[in-house]
Amino acid sequence: MNIQEEINKPVKADNLIVFTFFLHLLLLLVASAEPEGHFLFWLPINLTVEAFIMFRLLLLWRRYSKHEPRRYNSLQMYWMLIGLSIFAMMPFVRSVFGSVAFWPFLIGTLFLFLLGHLWKEKIASVFVNPRKTNQLVKWPKAMAAMTIVGIVIMTVLRFTPAHPNLGLSVFMYMIGGFMVFLATPLSLDKERIEKLIAE
Repeated sequence: MNIQEEINKPVKADNLIVFTFFLHLLLLLVASAEPEGHFLFWLPINLTVEAFIMFRLLLLWRRYSKHEPRRYNSLQMYWMLIGLSIFAMMPFVRSVFGSVAFWPFLIGTLFLFLLGHLWKEKIASVFVNPRKTNQLVKWPKAMAAMTIVGIVIMTVLRFTPAHPNLGLSVFMYMIGGFMVFLATPLSLDKERIEKLIAE
């Protein structure tokens, strides 16, 4: 079955809202507690972010689930991954909260999300355009390189006066950033995907 046939194949809307909520809840509790301290300050912030995501998913369910289930499934995965990336990146942003590095890192994080959305068509074309599938090998290589770098950072920081879990926070931040670029192509509609296939 080619890509075009796969796109036109009938599907049903997968209602994973409850699963998404509990998956996000698990990670947002970790993001609120790590690093230690100010749990009750960060928990409402993270819960507010999650409430927005759940509200958005419910609106999308009402709009797309019956008439455009494929579009709904794609957007549901988009919001699931975006939520995971936010909560994965939060511990490192929290670790620099109150220091002079906080605002630069916060702005840099927002820029990372913006960059992912600006590049979403280029990223999607690698996955759907048959003439660009040779570029797919770069993704697992990038993930492997990031994992190695993350492990090295965690190891090095263990031998410094830094917080014991700072290395883990940095690694989670890197994983969260990677998920942003995986998530954003899922926000594209069917018509744009078909154009990317034909390009």
